[in-house]
Amino acid sequence: MVINQKGGNKSKKMGRKFLSAPVDKKLRLAKEDGEIYAVVTKLLGQGMFYANDPDGKERLCVMRNKFKGRSKRDNVVALGGWVLIGERDFESCAKPKHDLLEVYNDIEKNKLKKSGNPIFAKLKSDYDNVIIDEEDGIDFDDTDKYNELEDLIAGEEDNSDNSDNSDNSDNIYSSYKDAPAITIDGEDVDIDDI
Repeated sequence: MVINQKGGNKSKKMGRKFLSAPVDKKLRLAKEDGEIYAVVTKLLGQGMFYANDPDGKERLCVMRNKFKGRSKRDNVVALGGWVLIGERDFESCAKPKHDLLEVYNDIEKNKLKKSGNPIFAKLKSDYDNVIIDEEDGIDFDDTDKYNELEDLIAGEEDNSDNSDNSDNSDNIYSSYKDAPAITIDGEDVDIDDI
């Protein structure tokens, strides 16, 4: 039996015993005319989201029960994710709804890109252009300012090597002596006192 650690009857739904082993499933492609590849642009809640097709047209999509409940673990719809949606033939309004047919993960997305179909080259999102530095996981935009500061520090170190140590210490602390005192709770506190 599933151990109920959180309490309530709803927490047992996603228990370990319902977790299926990862299976290398077959990649589903669009077979019929009404099936369209799209990129998720906005999550609306209540099982609905907006997706852009390769032509740039925004489409309202609805997640069916197949993608909710226990099976939502394997079918996570996220911003910038690729999905396969199906048009509803029976709707004839200005903004018809579309059904979600398949959610592609990153591995499947790469397989689709390598297939050579020109439709996948048209699928673009704002989340594809995010570049993360492999070493730190952080991407810095102010590298020019950082390089200028390094040059400034290196120049000061070169100047300090040429002068005496006593003059160097006077130069460093002279800027602190001229700095105004900090006021905390109505009392002036000098930086040297800290």
